[in-house]
Amino acid sequence: MPEHTTPPRPGTLRSLLGGFVALALTRAELFGLEAEEQKEQLLRNTLIGVAALVCLLIGLMAALLFVVLLTPPQWRVTLLGLLMLLFAALGLGALLQLQRRLSRQPAPFATTLAEVRKDWETLSGRE
Repeated sequence: MPEHTTPPRPGTLRSLLGGFVALALTRAELFGLEAEEQKEQLLRNTLIGVAALVCLLIGLMAALLFVVLLTPPQWRVTLLGLLMLLFAALGLGALLQLQRRLSRQPAPFATTLAEVRKDWETLSGRE
């Protein structure tokens, strides 16, 4: 026969330990959620950076091909310079967007750390 356990009385060591375990589990769950968010943000930012580099490389290749195939010799240098500036500006714009995104992000696990600090203040009687 299964034994029925009664909940611990408030103020006992068992209830205190149960509270600490419940608190630790809650904080571990919060940490896991924030770790997942950090992973997603890292992947998204990496993809933006790769896209910027691809744009810069394709722009350079397209500019060279275009100059060789379509322009008269007297205009080749000018056109090459314009295409280079266009794709360099696009790539730099993407990199600046990435930099802005990274500077606006909160510190990793900031919510977990704030909650742990609140818990510590509450448990130490500093509230």
